[in-house]
Amino acid sequence: MICFCIEYVTSPFIFSNILPAYPVLRKAIMKNLLVALLAMVSIAIAADAEWSVCRTEQLLPIGFTEEELTRIHEIGTYREPTSPPPSGVRNPAEFEAATGVMVRYPLGVPYDFLIDVSNNSYLWIIVSSSQQPSAQSDLAAAGVNMGNTGFIVAATNSVWVRDYGPWFIILPDGTQGIFDFSYNRPRPLDDALPQEIGDAWGIPVYASELIHTGGNYMSGGMGEAMSTDLVYTEDPHSQSWVDQQMEDYLGINPYTTFPDPQASYIDHIDCWAKMLSPDRIMVLQVPPSHGDYAALEAVASQIAASQSPYGTPWKVYRVFSSGTEGYVNGLLHNDTYYMPVWNTGNDSAAEIAFSEALPGYTVKTVYYSQFQNTDALHCRTRNVMDRYMLELLHTPVDSQQSTSPVSVTAFIRPDPANTLTSASLFYRTDSDAFTELSMTSSGGSNYTAQIPGQSNGTVVDYYIRAEDSSGRVSAHPRYAPATWFNSYTVSSAGIEGESYRGFTPPEMLSSNPFNSAMVYRGEPGTSFRVYDSAGRLVHSGEADDSGIMEWIPASSFADGIYHAVFESLSGYGSIKAVLLH
Repeated sequence: MICFCIEYVTSPFIFSNILPAYPVLRKAIMKNLLVALLAMVSIAIAADAEWSVCRTEQLLPIGFTEEELTRIHEIGTYREPTSPPPSGVRNPAEFEAATGVMVRYPLGVPYDFLIDVSNNSYLWIIVSSSQQPSAQSDLAAAGVNMGNTGFIVAATNSVWVRDYGPWFIILPDGTQGIFDFSYNRPRPLDDALPQEIGDAWGIPVYASELIHTGGNYMSGGMGEAMSTDLVYTEDPHSQSWVDQQMEDYLGINPYTTFPDPQASYIDHIDCWAKMLSPDRIMVLQVPPSHGDYAALEAVASQIAASQSPYGTPWKVYRVFSSGTEGYVNGLLHNDTYYMPVWNTGNDSAAEIAFSEALPGYTVKTVYYSQFQNTDALHCRTRNVMDRYMLELLHTPVDSQQSTSPVSVTAFIRPDPANTLTSASLFYRTDSDAFTELSMTSSGGSNYTAQIPGQSNGTVVDYYIRAEDSSGRVSAHPRYAPATWFNSYTVSSAGIEGESYRGFTPPEMLSSNPFNSAMVYRGEPGTSFRVYDSAGRLVHSGEADDSGIMEWIPASSFADGIYHAVFESLSGYGSIKAVLLH
């Protein structure tokens, strides 16, 4: 048995020998030291360290150990970076199709959770070769469905697979890849896991020297992501370099960061927020008397005032916590949200909050005595994304439409090993029965259907469904019709394709349709992004000092509808424009 101490360094030796040599890490180290000093009784005594479920290992902390703080200089040195993947890569969101859940053995999650995963999905156990027999015996004895359990044979340092595990990406040809960053802990075995999984499963791995951690990252699956600004503190490069790495290796632009509203020792976004869909996010809420109240309310308001990947404001949901329960630190696995609970009076209300934000999904509670508000289920688990995913991306049409027919386009792409067998749009008016329309190819992987024009005041609900030759089914919204729908209201006074809130729409200087360049003039400094009809980001920029914003599409861009999205300090808006070469 190997025992690890979880005390944090407070000695003058460390201050004099570590901090001056690594100024970019000074803020992170000082924060860890301060929190350790304030909470030493509860978290810095080795005798109180967490043990694995099977009581065979005293677990490393999610933060640094005293010994690790003397080796911070090792972070980022364990492997060489590779070239980025080809342009056009996409990082799917946690809420997209997954085929399993991975955890590490010796365990830091309860058996009840593993049993449920193994009965309803597939369980992957990361374990060293020497411990695999014990893992098999322990899991079987606990009632885990071994027929739905596999093993990733690899030695690791800790249970925090969320932080060091692989980030799955989809390459431009529709096949899967893995993004491997430099884990922000001096733990070489953990840092090596993404490459070991890539080698074992035959998946190409693209490595960056970027210092990051999985608990401080949320992807919306459509080219946008969020973190706290810890990523800029821990990485020695400039903010622009970090942002460029995120775009080159993951296709992320824009990359939104926030100061940590909890000001915790960990600074991970998964401690206080959870993306539920491309336009839905859950943010933790605490009592007004709590020290984090003002900062959490401010960041919730900031997100609500910003644009989701759909070009519309984020739908911000709240889940109440006394401050000791981290309900957002759960795992969203296909149609199930595994929510950690603390057996307090707030658990039931939290379960209701997630059920209301995710209608049609199942919310299952997971209790474990070692969970903390900043370290629960999400920190210790990771989805294995479907390697042969049937992608279905769509930006819902504007909520106000004219009485004319409404064109609906989606990006639908099966894995190259499969073929698309059906693509349909289902719509209804005023809660009548759904009518099915076949979607036809409009070039590349884009498919289109047209909802007939409706009379003024009609409410139209619709969803999209696709199936491929492997039997995979995808829908938008995910799991429709069992969940929510895309909707719009018909208004004879509405302007189809245009939406403004709080500022004067920019002037389009180019023609519409345009054939060579999309050019607008608006407020200087206005953020300018362009999405294709399937909701994929194709351009981002900013108005110059004269207010000019321009996009010159390459000849490879298909003709069709593109959405120009604008955001300034005074408001935001979007305009549809048509490209015709």
